[in-house]
Amino acid sequence: MVATGFSKLYTDILLAVILLLASVLLAKAVNYFIKSIAPYIVSKTETTLDDEIIEAVNGPLQYFIIVMGIYVSLLTIESLSGVFNFWIDRLLLVAVIFIAAYLLANLVNALLNWYRNDIAPKTDSDFDDSFIPFLQKVAWAVISIISLLVALEQLHIIEITPLITGLGIVGVAVALAAKELLSNFFGSVAILSDRPYKVGDRVNIQGTDSGDVIEIGLRSTKIRTVDNRFIIVPNTKIANSRVMNYSQPDTHSVFEIKVGVSYDADIGKAAKIMKEIALATDGVLGDPAPTVHVTELGDSAVKLLMLVPVENFRKSWEIPDRIYRQILKQFEAEGIEIPYPIQTVLVKKVQPDRSVQPQTVSPIQQNADIAIINKGEN
Repeated sequence: MVATGFSKLYTDILLAVILLLASVLLAKAVNYFIKSIAPYIVSKTETTLDDEIIEAVNGPLQYFIIVMGIYVSLLTIESLSGVFNFWIDRLLLVAVIFIAAYLLANLVNALLNWYRNDIAPKTDSDFDDSFIPFLQKVAWAVISIISLLVALEQLHIIEITPLITGLGIVGVAVALAAKELLSNFFGSVAILSDRPYKVGDRVNIQGTDSGDVIEIGLRSTKIRTVDNRFIIVPNTKIANSRVMNYSQPDTHSVFEIKVGVSYDADIGKAAKIMKEIALATDGVLGDPAPTVHVTELGDSAVKLLMLVPVENFRKSWEIPDRIYRQILKQFEAEGIEIPYPIQTVLVKKVQPDRSVQPQTVSPIQQNADIAIINKGEN
């Protein structure tokens, strides 16, 4: 018995409970500081990285304080000695490993969230929005697996070196089996680094129809064509194909207007009318101005080509429709003919050769020829 009137065991247990409660209270105090006071301190900064870091360390720090409180509390009980203390040390080490992994995963997640919130909006690509969540999942999985393996080794359940060798062989097999998936993944990385397009751009990928990019994924890119059809193109194909982006560097484009006029028409007058119509059309640029060129002397018409610079390539149907309708109207008013395709056939009359005497056919032979013909027709 001791001076307090309690046995040594009861005194140790009481002290352990007090230490455990103190650790819980300290953890609560840390949580209050991080939740209520720290945000006010870091609110004066322009970046959100400090906010993310403070939020990331909150949970792991509380768990660490409580685990250390439990560890110190158990050590105060002197009757728990020998083998039991050995396992307490091992379990503490395992707990610290998991807490450290939890902290590392939170810090990686905080860094990626900061990039998505502060950096990604300033970039031209929207690929970050789909790539960052993928990286967060991969980082969480890798950290969890590594921490689990280290913890199991500390408990002498497994040995890491032979396991890593086996995982290397399995990794090679998985890589060979998932060759196409990995190719698409690295294709998406190439798209992210080169940034040939972003969501909303109109593109033409070699071997596919033109359309607007609606989603850039880790495996494929989704495109909506002008006739509202969806095309899914693997990223590995895009990385190895020619990509034409109509939206970059701006939305300006050049439309072609093709017209054929009669050889009797005044070519200069027709070209002037076409330019005036184009300049009067909404959406057509005045600088550079439309130009008209003679491209071919056809069989029935002089082929004219007008290059029309426009503000927005998306009006590829609207602007040419207006121009063509006005050309038909103005040409008719000015007497400029748009001829139909005409083909002239010259028939040359051949005089018979009178030196050749016509053969005389007997009635019997003539009837025989007619019978043969009728038999063939039947």
